[in-house]
Amino acid sequence: MRMALVRGAVVAQVLFTAVWSVGGIAEGRGYRSSAHGISDLGARTADHAGLVLAAQGVAGVLTIAFALFALGPALAAPGGRRPAGAWLVAASPLGLDNVWDVLFRLDCRAADPGCVQGLGSGSWQATGHLAISFVGFPVMVITPSVLAAHFRANPAWQGWSGGALAFSPVMFIGVIAFIGLHGHAGAGYAERALALAASAGVVLLALGTRRALADGCARGPAVR
Repeated sequence: MRMALVRGAVVAQVLFTAVWSVGGIAEGRGYRSSAHGISDLGARTADHAGLVLAAQGVAGVLTIAFALFALGPALAAPGGRRPAGAWLVAASPLGLDNVWDVLFRLDCRAADPGCVQGLGSGSWQATGHLAISFVGFPVMVITPSVLAAHFRANPAWQGWSGGALAFSPVMFIGVIAFIGLHGHAGAGYAERALALAASAGVVLLALGTRRALADGCARGPAVR
């Protein structure tokens, strides 16, 4: 079952990346991937919102399931609870935010004439959408450092902590670049680069989890 969740996590990242890549190309009426956000593809005025949101929902559920029921046990010390790092991966934009976007949609695309996007400037669904997005930024930044601590404490993940720590400034720079460019040319590219880096991180975690489970070295209470 856990191996299936590992494969599902990889599929989720491919699916999410494919949908925002293709969706950005297919979206018309002034939408530009260089300047406009991924979330705009699921807005109420978007051309292909149904397909985008369906893919995001599936990708989010698969990522959350992997984080809680495969990564968590693979990282846990004997007799311990699921580590905080697993919960953070589940709560990241690739997990919780993708599912949240299905329920809380933007009212309009930034490319639409007269569209205003901001907390409190639209419907309660749009406000909720933006609120959880802001929560996702610090989660993305701190998750690699928290995972690094788990890696150091578990022999099955020896050698992974250095890479995780190196990933943290990458995420921080990506978040700062996106926030700094918000509303300007390049913001869309910054968000997509951040999404790619985060998806690559989940794929690496999936590969590490598969190795730990296959080798029988993971020290979680239910892993043999």
